[in-house]
Amino acid sequence: MTSTAPRRFTRLANLTATHKQAEEDQEAAREALHAAIGRHLVERNARPGKIAEHTPYDRVWVGEIGRQAGAAPLKGPNAVGPPPTYDPAVQAAALEELDRLTADWRRAGAVIEKTRPQIHAEITKHYQAGVGPEELSRHTPYDRNWVGEIARSSSPTRLRRKTAPAAE
Repeated sequence: MTSTAPRRFTRLANLTATHKQAEEDQEAAREALHAAIGRHLVERNARPGKIAEHTPYDRVWVGEIGRQAGAAPLKGPNAVGPPPTYDPAVQAAALEELDRLTADWRRAGAVIEKTRPQIHAEITKHYQAGVGPEELSRHTPYDRNWVGEIARSSSPTRLRRKTAPAAE
């Protein structure tokens, strides 16, 4: 027998599931991107500046990822050996891989950015209907405090109205 009562939070739960999956996808893409950056810096496949041009990070952050991966410095007192020479074919392959991984990371981020306002709109709708932040937080990727902030900031019907000072 099918229930005739409407499912109140179905859309919110579906949006939350999509959002959480996109966050997991973006984290996996970030880890793969960091691993590739570190590998290419350790193997000296491309310069840090070139790698930065093909990733969402600047040259300094790419260098930090390389240090964490164990890449030896190119310059300075700790530099090991002569400056590396880069094979154009190997560099092109490395940069192509980084472009692909960056696209995967951005694609997951786009899904997050697409679902976020939809989740906020659903929170506002349910809040205006009288559902509290505690109940809403069970169906969203946010805690009750953040749900309350979202709901109160975008809901004109339940905001406290300031009273005008009494005329004397």
